Amino acid sequence: MRPVDQGRAPRPDARGVSELVTAFSRLRQTDPRRLLVHQPGAGRSQSVDDIWRAHLEHVELFRSSGLRAGQLLLLACGNRPSVIALWLAARALDLTILPVDAGTTDAEIRELCERFGVAAIVTASASDHLAGRRVSTPDGLALVGRGVDAARYSGIAVLKLTSGSTGLPKATCTSEPQLVIDSRQIVAGMGITPEDTQIAAIPLSHAYGISVILVPLILQATAMVLHESFVPHQLHGDVETFGATTFPGVPFMFEYFLAHPPADGWPRGLHRLISAGARLSTTTVHHFFEQFGVKIHSFYGASESGGISYDASDTVDDETVGHPLPGVTITFRQDESAPPASGRVHVRSGAVSIGYLGESEGEFCDGGFLTGDCGVLDDRGRLRLTGRVSTFINVAGKKVQPAEVEDVLRQMPGVRDVRVVAAADRQRGQQVVACIAVDRSCEVTTLAVRRFCSARLAPHKIPRAVVFLDAIPLTARGKTDRRALDEAIRARIEGMPEQLC
Repeated sequence: MRPVDQGRAPRPDARGVSELVTAFSRLRQTDPRRLLVHQPGAGRSQSVDDIWRAHLEHVELFRSSGLRAGQLLLLACGNRPSVIALWLAARALDLTILPVDAGTTDAEIRELCERFGVAAIVTASASDHLAGRRVSTPDGLALVGRGVDAARYSGIAVLKLTSGSTGLPKATCTSEPQLVIDSRQIVAGMGITPEDTQIAAIPLSHAYGISVILVPLILQATAMVLHESFVPHQLHGDVETFGATTFPGVPFMFEYFLAHPPADGWPRGLHRLISAGARLSTTTVHHFFEQFGVKIHSFYGASESGGISYDASDTVDDETVGHPLPGVTITFRQDESAPPASGRVHVRSGAVSIGYLGESEGEFCDGGFLTGDCGVLDDRGRLRLTGRVSTFINVAGKKVQPAEVEDVLRQMPGVRDVRVVAAADRQRGQQVVACIAVDRSCEVTTLAVRRFCSARLAPHKIPRAVVFLDAIPLTARGKTDRRALDEAIRARIEGMPEQLC
């Protein structure tokens, strides 16, 4: 597969000077000893000056390796302290960054390199399966120069990969001004200040981690407590030792704390809990508040548009994702698959990305981005999501929103979590399949599920097949792992054609 021709994507005006590097340079001049990255596992912290000096070393290494402005640098280093210096060095040289999750395999990296014309890779892997000239970086990682005619991405700071739940992930082209605007809008809407310290347990390779944690650290010196993965037993230490106030997480993290409450209760001071990346159940919000007295705030955004809305209120009696963030305008477009009285969410803001690499405008239209979500604003101007246009199930010509069926099943005693998906049906085209994680203390059967739904849903919306799981499979980003879910469905329903006829 040949690298995508970046020239087909619209380009922003080149700025020449990186605002991220300029902001951090200013911070170094005013407060060089300020500690920004705390590493509980390593027992050390990095100051502004430490990060600045590390970034200069990376700049020299990149230059000596032949990297040039506009070339693509793939970062596969996970949540390591060097990620900030790597970002600064890349932006100082006007390199485009392609961040990928720590669990990305060598085969997946090779595919991305071929597809997007990657010039070099920074990896924590000791594997020699990535062909190219390998040199050690100052922080013990490996820089692999590919020695190929690399693509050029003028005016683009980062390629954000979409989740890729079906097919190949798309790459969203985002300029540095768009990154900066996005983070400024987010910290304003969430009230995150330089005095806050955030727990960094979500991947800093994901749009969520980049916009909420990484860029605010660079722009306004909001410190982080860095973990390579979710470490729940470290929660009290993060607060007591480093003064953590903010915890951007994903739903399964908060569900974990509900199932395994901290022995000493919820730590005082950790008051801003943010959930994004996947849908947060209102049941989780209510139970969490009842148990710990702290509200989980929903944050809604997309790789393509940046942050969209945030629920900043302290009430727990609503089902919205809050008000639009400062600088964000939300309107609704008619769509035949949208639930009644709602429309497809269209977002305008200075944070909306340039477009998908190698594609025409598509969902990037009318000065903004047309999401795949449906929603409506309530009488207080808060956004309530009602489903997705891309996931409806067509049962004999009748459309079913999975979210509607999931909402019903979450009310059923014994159901901890659920995902509703489509499966092929020879007679009706598609059928509804419910994948349910159950509480082991309760007996939940297929017949009980169907009876529960029959009292609350139209006949065509009732699941025809039910797959029971120990837990819903999730990716590192907290999203549903659709491949693993599909495999579980095939394994469980094989040999049970009577459920699927």
